[in-house]
Amino acid sequence: MTHQRSQRPAPFGMRGATLMALALTAALGSGCAEGDLPDVNEEATAESEDAIKNGTVWDPWSQSTQTWTRNVVRLPGCTGTLMNREWVLTASHCFPNGPGTDPSTLWASLRLDDGSTVTSVGVELLFHPQYAAGVDVALLRLATPIDPGVASLPLYTGTTASLIGDTVFCAGYGAIDTGGACSDTMPCPSGQFCQWGVCMTPSDGNLRTASFSIIQDPVDPVMWYRFQVPNALGQLELPGDSGSSCWNGSGLTGVMKAGNSTNYNRQTSAEAFRDWVNGVVNPTLVKQVNQAGTYCRPVGSALVDYGSDGEAFNSSVFSGQVVCPMQRPGDDGYPNVVDVPRLFVVDRHASQDVCCKLQSKNPSGTLVETTTVCSSGASADSQTLVLPSLYDPYTWSQFSLNCTVPGSAALGLSGIQGYRPRLSMR
Repeated sequence: MTHQRSQRPAPFGMRGATLMALALTAALGSGCAEGDLPDVNEEATAESEDAIKNGTVWDPWSQSTQTWTRNVVRLPGCTGTLMNREWVLTASHCFPNGPGTDPSTLWASLRLDDGSTVTSVGVELLFHPQYAAGVDVALLRLATPIDPGVASLPLYTGTTASLIGDTVFCAGYGAIDTGGACSDTMPCPSGQFCQWGVCMTPSDGNLRTASFSIIQDPVDPVMWYRFQVPNALGQLELPGDSGSSCWNGSGLTGVMKAGNSTNYNRQTSAEAFRDWVNGVVNPTLVKQVNQAGTYCRPVGSALVDYGSDGEAFNSSVFSGQVVCPMQRPGDDGYPNVVDVPRLFVVDRHASQDVCCKLQSKNPSGTLVETTTVCSSGASADSQTLVLPSLYDPYTWSQFSLNCTVPGSAALGLSGIQGYRPRLSMR
């Protein structure tokens, strides 16, 4: 995974819900995106993502509190939160093409403690089963996992009703300020865009934060809650903040859904989506085993020398490929998720790496593969690799580990020492 500085793909599609109070600076495209002000008791049909208006510029890495904000990422026109190294929680309306959106056209970007950013494209996009009914939540799985500032984040376990009156801390990358009125015939000044009939200043790339008091939603007090906005500092969430989360001290309380330019911010409450999110992000473990490198078999003309301690070494002077199968028990239904949290390899080659990926293939020939993870540098000692997860619901598919191993070198042979498949069920 490469660290990219000051480089991001162009914004994707239309912007979603507004996080005015969050002074979150989300990057919105140039020009005017025009829309009417939604009625406060209606779903916003022109929801857009913004950074919190007048929000506090926030560097998560220099703060000792609210460290969960180290997991906040920028998405195309929206904000998201890394639940763990693979899954980004956001709003479904951030993807106007719906569940058919190609996840490989999406990306998530996280600012690191050294000021650089790391960006990964999507490999799977899931909408909440009731997204059309108002549970405006989606999960984006990253092709190349990003290690967040906090390894995993919990969702609030209480009810929506129990949140009423609480103050939560929110963070987003949306628009940062509002200006004068605008319309088709009265465009905004240069550098602003038109939304809800109001000129708005796009994100400047900074994460912005604000605290809001939760009030009951008058339309559906279980599925949603609202913020009392603007708050005492004149803050509210704006376009670009859509998909962002808030924290009450014990977990993420909701996902930003909608708003308008003056007095309306709505979030989808954790009560409405946490069971679904937890079932995807933390699937039920079915089996976890340690397998020695001796399970690996050569592919084609590769030569493998099996060590007395269970290793599988490439004994040729040329690089070779090995496949290491994984059992997929079906006693209580076949697990459909596999990941390898520990893969021990030996890389003794000065200029080549041990590179591995997970794959699944069924008898019809359909092949599913993860991105490839490689070792780094030559060493006589073992290295530990962590592979991204793979999802395949077809029961006849076969899970395996596929590795390319360098040939023999001055330091000795390279190979696979052992691996730990973890099989789970969504």
